[in-house]
Amino acid sequence: CNQSAYSLFHFQEAPSDQPVRHPCDKCPKTFSQKGQLKIHLLSHEGVRYPCDQCERSFSQKNNLKRHRLTHDAEYREPVRYPCDRCVKSFSQKQDLKAHLLSHDGVMFPCDKCTKTFSNKRHLKRHERIHDGVRYPCELCTSSYSDMSNLKKHLLTHEGFGFPCDRCSKSFTQKVHLKRHLLSHDGIRFPCDKCSNSFSREDYLKTHHLIMHDESGRKAH
Repeated sequence: CNQSAYSLFHFQEAPSDQPVRHPCDKCPKTFSQKGQLKIHLLSHEGVRYPCDQCERSFSQKNNLKRHRLTHDAEYREPVRYPCDRCVKSFSQKQDLKAHLLSHDGVMFPCDKCTKTFSNKRHLKRHERIHDGVRYPCELCTSSYSDMSNLKKHLLTHEGFGFPCDRCSKSFTQKVHLKRHLLSHDGIRFPCDKCSNSFSREDYLKTHHLIMHDESGRKAH
């Protein structure tokens, strides 16, 4: 028998009317289920389950699965990319990069007309107009110089009539589009009575009602 004397002792001393325990032969721990013991033994053998998104690793596969939820966007707070030169912050890193160019005065001029752009991607999109490339809509007479604009237009045939020209989102109401565009511009609505700021004006109003009374003191 390859069990240690410690393990045999636990088997011999266990009262007959008690549930059988499965002892580890490498430490004092015991388990009510054999499967739990097998998982535990992996920790003695140095078996690890590494996370493919960070440097952490786990002795149990279930713990790894639970940890990976922390990497999923729906379980995280929205990430903001703040500008270190002004109060603006952005939901996308590329929007922050484009915004920083405005502080440096960097512009991308079109060599075929007088227009300039703060974003190289916007310049390339504009240049297609001069190249005469068009993408026609099969459902109406509209055509576009950019495939992404055509895709956004197609959403109007499906009831989403207000596409964002800076990302792939579209909205059923213009007011929702305007509110969404603020996130690209990094516009925030600061509270004049504390250090909080908000991405929407109605959030700021709600904050005032809940957190501050008319005198400006914090509500309790």
